[in-house]
Amino acid sequence: MTNDDFATYIEKRISPYDLRENRRASLSLLFKKYPEELLLECVNIGIKQYFRYDNNGVLTKDSVETFLNKLGGIAFNKSQSPIKQEFNHIKNTCCSIYNYWDTTEGIDILEEYVSELRKVNWTEEQILSDPQNDVKRLCNRCRNWQQWSTSMRRWISDVKSWRQNDVTKITQSGAVLPNEIFVNIPQYLQVICKQINASFENNLYDCSAVMMRRLLETLLVLSYQNLNIESEITEKRGKHFSLDKMIKNAVQNSKLALSSNTKQDMTKIKNIGNYSAHKIWYHATRSDIEKYITDYRLIIEELLCKAGLN
Repeated sequence: MTNDDFATYIEKRISPYDLRENRRASLSLLFKKYPEELLLECVNIGIKQYFRYDNNGVLTKDSVETFLNKLGGIAFNKSQSPIKQEFNHIKNTCCSIYNYWDTTEGIDILEEYVSELRKVNWTEEQILSDPQNDVKRLCNRCRNWQQWSTSMRRWISDVKSWRQNDVTKITQSGAVLPNEIFVNIPQYLQVICKQINASFENNLYDCSAVMMRRLLETLLVLSYQNLNIESEITEKRGKHFSLDKMIKNAVQNSKLALSSNTKQDMTKIKNIGNYSAHKIWYHATRSDIEKYITDYRLIIEELLCKAGLN
């Protein structure tokens, strides 16, 4: 395909309109700057996003102008790395939700966050998954720029603490939760899963029980957030329900729609963790936890799905 072929291709798509000389010149610059395959993909994206039709089914001139104006921006975004593309998506989402958004500082925050994730040996796949999922959920959950930027800086601080404490090197072999279940979930959740396994494997059964309870509570909250029903487990002052009240809501919540086994078994896991944390004379034994391992794994796998993490 040549410059002229590309211009002719565009004219066919925008018919009954044609290209002015200045438009042909700008398209020629795009053709020299970007690969042909990328440009053709961008044309299709632009058509889907910007073409509009009147009541007679005729393509409107205004939408064609918008399409031509946006084509270079689409090509620029598509030529960037997948991470940079996700940054742009996050920026656009926040700009549409919040009254104010600081683009320069926002991108700096996102770049620092990704940089810290790389330092704790996250794979590129894991890093890309985080903006696509956790950060986007945070965008929708926060009410303004200040809340979003504060939350992101807290996340950055958390990731730095992982590196400082060397928590990613926990030695464990998946005795309670198999590694394949949590290998692609956010790092802070991976750490909890590793601690559950490591404490069980090293006969620290009270530790394991408490961490099992913590993961259950965390994934319940994330599930409510993912389904945009967090308000149903939040008190007036903004604090989440106790785990006991949260489970009672989860059992009856038709939007969460948990399986019958999970509804029945969550309280058992909560109780074990409570006993280990609060009963003065109680110490968990291997058999206390071992008999619930399969049930617990099923609960965690279901909640990972409900939370949009698996």
